Amino acid sequence: MHPIIAFYSGQGTDHRGRTLSGILAFSNNELESCHDYIQWLFPLRDPSPYNPEAPVINAEVIDAFHSSHELQSRLHQSLLRMLQFYGIVMRETPQGFELLIPADVDNYHWMTPDNHNHRRISRMLASLKILGLDAHVTAFWQGLQKLAVAHPAAISSATVTHWRLAAMGLDSPL
Repeated sequence: MHPIIAFYSGQGTDHRGRTLSGILAFSNNELESCHDYIQWLFPLRDPSPYNPEAPVINAEVIDAFHSSHELQSRLHQSLLRMLQFYGIVMRETPQGFELLIPADVDNYHWMTPDNHNHRRISRMLASLKILGLDAHVTAFWQGLQKLAVAHPAAISSATVTHWRLAAMGLDSPL
């Protein structure tokens, strides 16, 4: 079984012996200071230069996520936890999903130019797109666009471009 499928199925761990549920239970401080879990929560086709221990996904993994409600549900939970970390809420609507961004988001730790969390967001968008959570990507991208317009000093145009490409499935971010 591919390591990502085992990890998301609850039958395996990451390279440090952590389970998906264990990582999702991290405190916000742990999510901020630890840098080798994001590649497991949101895997991509290309190796990560930041975590060479993280596996890359292939057609087997992509097909498994596209065909398994359980895997997609757990990926959805990973997204919700990371959004909570960013102070953002995603809610389901009759039309799909919607991002709710608090008015004081400009005071959040990641709302600074070139913050490493901007790269994490790129990875999240790209992974969600590849693994079949298109409605989530659409809502996430729409919310990020609004955020970028409202806070241009914190989110550069280069970051917005990177996010757009990732949301379109045209970029494989770090």
